[in-house]
Amino acid sequence: MESCYRIDNLKGVHLTHHKHILTSVVSLTALAAHYTTVLMAQEKEKAFWTESEVTALVNYLHEHRSERAEGGNFKMVTFNGAARDIAPKKTQGPQKTGKMCQTKWTSVSC
Repeated sequence: MESCYRIDNLKGVHLTHHKHILTSVVSLTALAAHYTTVLMAQEKEKAFWTESEVTALVNYLHEHRSERAEGGNFKMVTFNGAARDIAPKKTQGPQKTGKMCQTKWTSVSC
């Protein structure tokens, strides 16, 4: 059975066009790979936690302990709520996200 994706199945298309198409595909693939590398290399701003923010995080999670899933872990929606709750206490660094709260909770709960 012959594949429908073979280049020689493109009847009526000149060989030069085949080369242009192939070159374009390779270029787009390289460009996408480069873009992905650049996105991954961007340094994210590191969270700075004050004692009052950590205390507020622990208090929030204690108050919402009934929201824990099986296995005792909180869901991301709870960490997002914690981030909103501690936002007014921010003094420096970036605004805390749910992911930052989850990471901090993992470090303080061990």
